[in-house]
Amino acid sequence: MQNSPGDLLGAIYLHTANVNNAMAMTIFGIYLHGVFVSFTLGFPLAILAWLLKWYKTGDELYLEYAKRLTAVWLVNFALGVVTGTIVEFGLLEIWPTSILLFSSSAFVPLFWEATIAFIGEAVLAGLFVIAVGRWSARYALSVLLAAWALGSLSGYFILTTNAWMNVPWGTGEIPKALYPFLPSYGPNVANLTSTLTLAALLLNHTLAGAGSSALASANFTSAVGPFFSDVWLPLSNPDAISTTVHTLLAAYAIGVGAVALALSVRYLKTKDEKYLKLLKPLLWALVVVLLAQPISGHFMGEDVVKYQPLKFTAMVALTGGQGVYGYSFNDPIEALFAYGDPNHPIPGFQYYLQQCSLLGNATFGQLYAQLDPHALKYLGPLADVALADNCKAAVSSLVPLAPLISGFYYLMIGSGILLAAAALLTLFTYLVRAPVLSAIADFVNFRVLGAVVGKENVLPFLASAMAVLSAVAATAGWAVREIGRQPWTVYGLITTNQVVTSAEITPSFTAFVIAVLAAIAALGVTAMYYTATRPGLIDKLRGGHE
Repeated sequence: MQNSPGDLLGAIYLHTANVNNAMAMTIFGIYLHGVFVSFTLGFPLAILAWLLKWYKTGDELYLEYAKRLTAVWLVNFALGVVTGTIVEFGLLEIWPTSILLFSSSAFVPLFWEATIAFIGEAVLAGLFVIAVGRWSARYALSVLLAAWALGSLSGYFILTTNAWMNVPWGTGEIPKALYPFLPSYGPNVANLTSTLTLAALLLNHTLAGAGSSALASANFTSAVGPFFSDVWLPLSNPDAISTTVHTLLAAYAIGVGAVALALSVRYLKTKDEKYLKLLKPLLWALVVVLLAQPISGHFMGEDVVKYQPLKFTAMVALTGGQGVYGYSFNDPIEALFAYGDPNHPIPGFQYYLQQCSLLGNATFGQLYAQLDPHALKYLGPLADVALADNCKAAVSSLVPLAPLISGFYYLMIGSGILLAAAALLTLFTYLVRAPVLSAIADFVNFRVLGAVVGKENVLPFLASAMAVLSAVAATAGWAVREIGRQPWTVYGLITTNQVVTSAEITPSFTAFVIAVLAAIAALGVTAMYYTATRPGLIDKLRGGHE
């Protein structure tokens, strides 16, 4: 076994080959599942818009396409279930330590997601197939809205779990004892003995090869004991609401945007005016969601600044330049949004390293002897490692990732600015008329964009831009959130190396899993396209032609 402190800490904070291979397949699977979930949440809004137009005008075109999209929605829902099951299976098999999260802080949200939200959404989606075009507007729309609301509630419960991994609410001062630059995470309701024992076991087994093997050790459950005394507390996590609102808005935008993109492409290809007619009812939903995104994103950003300071420094690395590697640097725009003061200095990585030095020469063994001697016996060779060195290793492990995190962050910001511009141009030209604002929008749309794409193509161009940019912004934003959490799986508590399986994950196995997921996606998209281009499937499914 490696004995130097540097080698010991490297085994904890530097990604192993298993982690890198596992992350590749997990990232692909989660993003793939995220696409289908976004469609599941966004398609009902498009169906709702068309049904409202049908009820108002009696135009059967809207009903026909509402039925078509309902059939696509069901196929997509099934794909979401399949990919979600694979992702959940992967979390348990590839990242087995995650079972600790699911059985403690995530128990309540995941229990309610499975028993109430998901099952309710599935039942109501099936009921809506019976209702669409047959039941009165009040009843059919109520079923649709209830299914959509339960789908959103399902997203809330899952995102609450993710929020706890980013902001481990209820652990109080525990993370701060190891990383002085971290804030307090709410009340101290995590069992201190359990937390220290769990940390010691995971750290010790990580040094021996794989932290997750601790779960298979003798008397693991009795040694650790109950982790949380209040399993409901994660639902009060302040990051859960901002994360849920911002992420769900992104999902709605992707789902509605996908429908708008399909209609725009069909119009540009055929010049059939019916596609523009179908596109226009979707614009209000798309524009409202997109204009709400910057507001919700700001509150989510405030949580990052407050609860994940190291991530925030990495996010602004590109605009901070070399200053980000010093004690502090100035970035007036980011400081204004983060602190409300453009002159407020932003901490550089050297600041965090100096904060680590506040721990002095104390070792893990001394900390455990002071807080809970009972857990000291589980530490192993880490007992003589200085807490300051451990803290510095955590900071240093994020430094190489900072440019990547910052690149994704500014890709998200840039896409968001273009999204807001496209949404405003659509709003003030095609949805409402306002003095000055509509004149400006008309000038940009018809004089500038119209000169490039043709005046008749401006609306489908804007709709396509909003759809594509929504996907880009959401993809980049989630990358920032997850990569920026490194080196931890649970921020300030559990590192990635402590979670991955002890079984070897080879590049060939990773490629095989990715190929299977890609095949499922390809077959799923083909099925969705077939369903979308075959009118009358819903009526045939219901046993008749209407």
